[in-house]
Amino acid sequence: YHQLLDAASLGREIEQQTAEGWCAKSALKRVVEKFARQFDDMDDAYLRERGTDIRDLGQRVLNNLLDTEQRKIKLPQKVVLVADNVTATMLAEVPREQLVAIVSLKGSVNSHAAIMARALGIPAVMGVSELPLLQWQGQRLIVDGYQGQILLSPIEAICHEYQRLITEDAALNARYQAEIALESCSSCGAPFSLMVNSGLAIELETTDPKYTGGVGLYRTEFPFIMRSRFPTEQEQIELYRKVLESYPDKPVIMRTLDVGGDKALPYFSLAEENPFLGWRGIRLTLDHPEIFLVQIRAMLKANLALDNLHILLPMISDLAEVDESVRLIKQASFEVSDELAIELPKPKIGVMIEVPSIMYQLPELARKVDFCSVGTNDLTQYLLAVDRNNPRVASLYDAMHPAVLRALYQLSQQAQGLQFPVSVCGELAGEPGGVLLLAAMGYNSFSMNSSNLAKIKWLLRRVEMSELALLLPEILACQSAKHVRLQIQRFLEQKQLLSQLRA
Repeated sequence: YHQLLDAASLGREIEQQTAEGWCAKSALKRVVEKFARQFDDMDDAYLRERGTDIRDLGQRVLNNLLDTEQRKIKLPQKVVLVADNVTATMLAEVPREQLVAIVSLKGSVNSHAAIMARALGIPAVMGVSELPLLQWQGQRLIVDGYQGQILLSPIEAICHEYQRLITEDAALNARYQAEIALESCSSCGAPFSLMVNSGLAIELETTDPKYTGGVGLYRTEFPFIMRSRFPTEQEQIELYRKVLESYPDKPVIMRTLDVGGDKALPYFSLAEENPFLGWRGIRLTLDHPEIFLVQIRAMLKANLALDNLHILLPMISDLAEVDESVRLIKQASFEVSDELAIELPKPKIGVMIEVPSIMYQLPELARKVDFCSVGTNDLTQYLLAVDRNNPRVASLYDAMHPAVLRALYQLSQQAQGLQFPVSVCGELAGEPGGVLLLAAMGYNSFSMNSSNLAKIKWLLRRVEMSELALLLPEILACQSAKHVRLQIQRFLEQKQLLSQLRA
């Protein structure tokens, strides 16, 4: 590598590129690709492999350049994070009190970067192509997450208008927060359980645990994503214990490791042509039971003397996966019980309803596990055959699609008939229109980003179940998502609630 970088090889070429006006990073990329392609075209297999060495060297030098720049950069008081593809690691590198917005060239409004932004309560614009990122450094931006717009170097009049909108938002949020301590129920007294989705970082949750019904979805994958290796059993115990202790006497539903799709581990290769239909969720962990067992052991040990742990299995598509998962949970329980010479509390086990196939096996599923939780994000993309991260088809992804709503209604009716506990933890549960439709269908347990909980509670306290019962047939008869939204808008206008919501 040192020989490649000397003046007779890459070094002189890079110097020539910078003299022609290219920045150091661009010059490096152009020269590395030029040399690597020359090796790629060679007949000799050994020499072809040297193209890989060239690219690896280029990546190492680039990492060093970027690391040097990061050390020099002093972050401003308000940071808009702009990147080719915003990741959880990037979000963690900017202090929460300074991060005000996100712009990502890749992904869509339904990607996990966007979901993380909503969980943090900050605006995000996704899937914006061909932006000159390097020219944005230090520029003043307005990011309008409601309209999906980015304003570069706006004039003062526009800044004042957006400041007025920010003040309006703050006033609405204050109105919602004023009722956060009140009971979660409809105006006619029908009870609801409002829980929070958690797992980005426990210190980021903004709602006091005593005002929630617990944690409806704890995403265990983010501590894995943020590390350069698999966390040890002890590291996981400490993390899970902190979460469980934060919600005493309330359920904490921990989802087992759910990576793959748009959630990759930097130290565990998951490269696939079609990752959303590939090796992800329970499929991966059952193929690597050592990962699954360590995580379950950590959960069980963290649950000692607390007994509020529930375990949720992701990406289940077949009953055999449930059987094998339950067997491994029993094995881990036996191991921990034997190791500590005590009898362990038995956590409830649930399954994510996100792959359509498992919806048609609900009676058998109800005999094997204690509860189920509907993940509307993945369920929508699988029902509609739409990659939610692909900007080209992002407009086709819509949880308000009549087929998705009818599937959710059928699931609710069947679960009620089986007396099988069911909750909803997808993004739909945290949207005003979505939660009204779910409540009309018979769902009464919802889990959402903590930033949405006060608004959803405020809204539910202003509707009667009889009104929702009249709305439901009209919704189920709709032929498009657009028509569904118009019906919801009309309902909210009649209730004089629309002006008090900014959805």
